[in-house]
Amino acid sequence: MDAELQQRIFAEARAEASRRTYPDGFPALPEIPGGRYTSAAFRELERAHVWRTSWLCVGREEDLPEVGSYVLFDKLGAPIILVRGRDRKVRAFFNTCRHRGAPVVSGRAGCARLLRCQYYSWAYDLDGRLLQAPDEYDFAALDKDARGLIPMGCDTWGGWIFLCEAPETSLAEAWGPLFREWECMGMDRMRITAQRSDIIRCNWKAAVDAFQEIYHINTLHPSSVGGLLNSSAAAIGLLPGGHSRLVAMLKTADQERPVTTGLSIPGLPELHRRTSVAYAGFPNLITPFGSAGLHFLLFWPRGVGECEMQTIGLGVDWGEGPTPDAWRQAEAAFDHVLDEDIENMSKIQASLESGAFTGMMLGYRERKIYWMHEHLDARIGRERVPPGLAVPPRLGAYAETESRSAAQAGA
Repeated sequence: MDAELQQRIFAEARAEASRRTYPDGFPALPEIPGGRYTSAAFRELERAHVWRTSWLCVGREEDLPEVGSYVLFDKLGAPIILVRGRDRKVRAFFNTCRHRGAPVVSGRAGCARLLRCQYYSWAYDLDGRLLQAPDEYDFAALDKDARGLIPMGCDTWGGWIFLCEAPETSLAEAWGPLFREWECMGMDRMRITAQRSDIIRCNWKAAVDAFQEIYHINTLHPSSVGGLLNSSAAAIGLLPGGHSRLVAMLKTADQERPVTTGLSIPGLPELHRRTSVAYAGFPNLITPFGSAGLHFLLFWPRGVGECEMQTIGLGVDWGEGPTPDAWRQAEAAFDHVLDEDIENMSKIQASLESGAFTGMMLGYRERKIYWMHEHLDARIGRERVPPGLAVPPRLGAYAETESRSAAQAGA
């Protein structure tokens, strides 16, 4: 991470610690309509215009260790096969045979030389080409070159796999603002430390909202992160594409974060060693960084009032043998924080659906939430958002760009 950017973030966080008035000139944020969390019509707009066109992180390359390794991804409804080809490249296809629509793999994961239809034995190569159709002579118009598996946009970065059904930009363009800041973590050299999945009775946006600010930590997490972080001393960066950054100072200012695993990421920038840094990747990723690793929290809709939170922990490679006890203890502490948040989320959804909730009032330190909602409407198309559910754009002038960051650093 750029040294000038780090110093600017430090300065902003320290200034925030002493701020006692609303920032001069910053707009008051309109209420976010409560119906965005309960409307079936709004959910359908998200399905059509957000989930189909966004680059989504769906897992790790290490889940596909060998040529022919495959896993099934179906968290958004349509079953998708992720498979490692003979050229070692990861590709994605709809799990739908081009004959009569039967699945071409069964089970959640496996390894195969060919992707073979479970119904009629049509067989596809690992790059999706149709190779074999039993009794091929019975199909007068069969063109095998034109009947391959239907692909989905698939790319990788830092050991992560990303999918997009209808990409409008490349992964590098869509996620570049984050990737440039994440390079220092060396994610491609890390290994999975823990995984968990939680079904939460709340709208996926309500779950993401909970991790977009630290205003709540003294109340909800007094004995965990509330004892570590200064909730007032936080610097927020609104990044292009709906992404964002939140950096919080430690209560023990000017000290480094404790490393409980005994391992740390080599060459980690000062900002990451002395603060808590977390990013939001549009639309559904939250990733808090640590000195020895990080977590990807992925939120998947399961209807209007329910979602899945998928958690993947990554850490510095410890070499041979099972996960060290220190890692297990660190993951248990992180799980405790997640459990505190999850318990609160279901209660919030009940209030959202009660009819008593009219809209969400946000403070200055919660502006990352508003930024995400602005971009949801932009992706949907503001003209498509039902009356009474739109979020007026207010924050574009406050977004960081490379040129704006350079100008601020030199100011």
